[in-house]
Order: sequence, then C-alpha cells, then structure tokens
Amino acid sequence: MARLTSQFGISSDLVKDLVLANRILAHHKVLDTFGHISVRCHVKSNGIDEDCYLQATYHAPSLVHTQDIALFSVRTGEPVDPEEKRKGALERHIHAGLYRARPDVQAVLHCHAPMLVTYSILPNLESDTILQPVLHVGSSIGRHIPIYEISDHFGHDTDLLIKTADLGDDLAKLFAPETGMVLMRGHGATIASKSNVKDLVHKGIYAVINATIMRDATLLGTATGSTGSLRPLSNGEVEACGDWVSAVHRSWPAWVAELGLGKDEIL
Repeated sequence: MARLTSQFGISSDLVKDLVLANRILAHHKVLDTFGHISVRCHVKSNGIDEDCYLQATYHAPSLVHTQDIALFSVRTGEPVDPEEKRKGALERHIHAGLYRARPDVQAVLHCHAPMLVTYSILPNLESDTILQPVLHVGSSIGRHIPIYEISDHFGHDTDLLIKTADLGDDLAKLFAPETGMVLMRGHGATIASKSNVKDLVHKGIYAVINATIMRDATLLGTATGSTGSLRPLSNGEVEACGDWVSAVHRSWPAWVAELGLGKDEIL
C-alpha cells in the first residue's frame, strides 16, 4: 500500500475499505474464491493524470490484504504502475468497461453467487421467473435486471469469461442509467454503485438475499397451490426506497465486526 499512497496519492482509507469489502463479501458468500470488487479513483500524481480503479490482484477475496491492491487504468484495464508485475484478475475488463461506459459509476462488483446464477439460466422468462426487487432493502438492484448473453455477439464457443476490452464494453452496454445489476447467463452477476464501495457491499449482500426470498416465495406458492403472480416492488416503490446509501453507515461497522479482525490485521 505504501507505493499506492506515496507515488500515486491514493487514500489509505480507500484501500482499507476495499480490502474490507472483499472480506465482507466473501464472509457473506457473495464472493467465492473467484469474483472481485473495485473502486474508481483519479490519479493526478507522479506524471500521471488518469481515471483509474483499485482492485485486488489475483487473490481469493477472503485472503486479500492491503498489499494485494493494485491500480488499473480505466482506459486500458491494465496496471498503471510500470513496476506492477503481479497477475491481475482475469475479468478486470468487466470493471474497466463499465467505468468507461458509465462515468457516474464509482464501484463495481462481479460475483458468482449461485442464487444469482440460477436466475440467469431459467428457461421461461415469465413474470415469476425474471429476477425482480421483492424486498425494500434489496430495491437498489433496480426494477429491470437484464441478462447478458455472451453468445449473442461472440458465439457459442467462449468460456463465458470477460477477458478482453471488447467483451467488457459489450457487457457494459446493458447498464442503462437506472440499471443496478446485470445477470450473466451461466456465469454470475455484475453490480454497480454510483456512490462508493460500502454502498456496493450493501447492494451485493441484499441482491443475494432478495433473490433467495423470491426463490422461496415461488417454491412456497407452488407447494401451497397458490394462484396468481408474485408481488414485486412497483416502480414507484423502488424509486421511493432510494439507494439505501444512508443505511450503510449502520451496517458497515457490524459487517466489519463479524470478520473478527484484530486491530492491525489487514494492514
């Protein structure tokens, strides 16, 4: 972290928050040993004036420390520091592509949470099988959640990973201004925050909870012979619930405490 702060003017608090975000999302099983989260920053130091993002190098999220955080260019998706030789996340172009397409996005999460993958592969896209916000604290995922189909433009012989700038730009096209999350068929989900990395952790945790509640309601309705459709939040309710950014200040200290970290453990 010393080089990030001394050579590139990156806030140590921003780095520490990103480390905690990795750990919290892994603890809540939003991230597995793959998956990643990033936060936007602008570097105007050491001869560089560029839009960038911070992201862990190739590490499991539960094991990320401050020294594992690297600086990447939004323009290229590659390391900014010429001395950076560590391997980056294979799908770092998810982040670069979304930051290029959406200047208002401040943090990006890509995960493989099984409950979200499930909603990406359902065969009949009817009202009760399209993922929707059904929980007030889960409303920040947005009213409309599109599904990215990589084969539409890149054929049926890919490994589904977003490993190039072209793929990152293609995925980013689905993020309209009101879109908070995009499912990726057979792969996972990408979630964006226009606020900060703490808000994005809230979105990630409650995106999975929201999907679980919708799944449980669907199964319970089938088991009890209920008729009719599920009752998701309306457009007006989603708008009224807002982004729940203020709730993060209550949740974040509790999530950090759950990790059981010693005072200097992530330093």
